[in-house]
Amino acid sequence: MMTTGAALMTAAATLIGGATTGLPKGFLLWEGRSSGWDIWEVSDRASTPLMLDACHDSYWPKRGGVEKGRVAARTVYRQQEIEIGGEQVAIYQDESGARAAMDAIRAELKRCASRGDGIERISYYSKPLALGDEAVRAGARYWEGGLRQVAVRRGAAIMVYTETAWPTPSLPMGEFKTLLKDAREMSRKVCWLPEAQCQNT
Repeated sequence: MMTTGAALMTAAATLIGGATTGLPKGFLLWEGRSSGWDIWEVSDRASTPLMLDACHDSYWPKRGGVEKGRVAARTVYRQQEIEIGGEQVAIYQDESGARAAMDAIRAELKRCASRGDGIERISYYSKPLALGDEAVRAGARYWEGGLRQVAVRRGAAIMVYTETAWPTPSLPMGEFKTLLKDAREMSRKVCWLPEAQCQNT
């Protein structure tokens, strides 16, 4: 069984290459924050799996719901020893596609909230988040460590932020302070793009 940390690193391994995205160069907040990281990659591959993937199905051929209808994306992955993190913006063909992707994220957070035994056990916790048009905050615990993650939809765009952590199951907002700061900024900034199809800017 692939753990959450291993899955995120597997996603990072796919970052090089891919079609050019419609996102302007330097648009993501983390694109200029490469200093001090052992690994720092930027991908414009539209098919790169969303980093919030509780069931890790995106790393196998049968998955398709979350990436279906994706027209552009940019992903920043960074790692220093055991600390990992990511920023991702994905643009869908229309708002309904982005809504479907968020529905899939929430369904997977429930379906894979607890699975495995011993060193293969993975636990996910999630709660709604009042940000953008809809959002969720999540925490994962697994044998090697854990993650905090935030996914936000604004119009036809989905933004994901993730960082290494040992999350409290109740997911207090204070633990998400750093991720929420960037998620709030990007949820406003993404509406500069007509492709995001924001209803209210």
